[in-house]
Amino acid sequence: MKKPHVTILQTSFAKREDTVKFLEEKVPGVQVEFITDSTILKDVRAAGGPTREVYDRMKLYAKAAEISGADLIVNSCSTVGEVADEYRKEVSIPVMKIEDPMCREAITYGTNFAIFGTVETSMGPVARIIERLLREQGKTATTKLYVQNEAWDALVSGHPEEQNRILLENLRKLDEMGYDAIVMSQVSMRTLLPELKGFKTPVLCSFFSGYSAIADKLNEIAQQ
Repeated sequence: MKKPHVTILQTSFAKREDTVKFLEEKVPGVQVEFITDSTILKDVRAAGGPTREVYDRMKLYAKAAEISGADLIVNSCSTVGEVADEYRKEVSIPVMKIEDPMCREAITYGTNFAIFGTVETSMGPVARIIERLLREQGKTATTKLYVQNEAWDALVSGHPEEQNRILLENLRKLDEMGYDAIVMSQVSMRTLLPELKGFKTPVLCSFFSGYSAIADKLNEIAQQ
């Protein structure tokens, strides 16, 4: 049986251990590698969206992953999710976006969604996936974006516990507003999931749904 090789493209040096552990538990013999460019998120936020230079850099990283022997590329940052739609045309191996399975799950709950995040550039791409998926079913999505700038400021100031306090406070408010689902736009927000017991509204994060789908694809590759 083939031991599959996945390369994860990142825009931050976020905690990796849980990702590797999750995949190793589900995919025997998997090789997990990362390519990280922490300047991309800053550049995209400054420009209000991905620039031509960002597209070009991400294409280079995808080509590097392919040349290094990867069987699968994972785009782990929603901010450059639409960039992945372009660079997947430049490689001959599959590209998966971490947020796609979450968005497919979201539309099973209805059509009215709160998109929740700390980085505004991650939210539009997630909303547009949901809108497209529902449009393909002949339905219209209602998406409202809730960007938590104060929480982002706390995080970059070195206070992750304050970030989480702010996020949880605002998630509890959204839980009372009648949305069909609350959709977290950043995979890093998985740290909040253990604190969400008792919520009436489904709160979705891309980590488990995304990496479960990725694990399934890697196991499929291993059988080839």
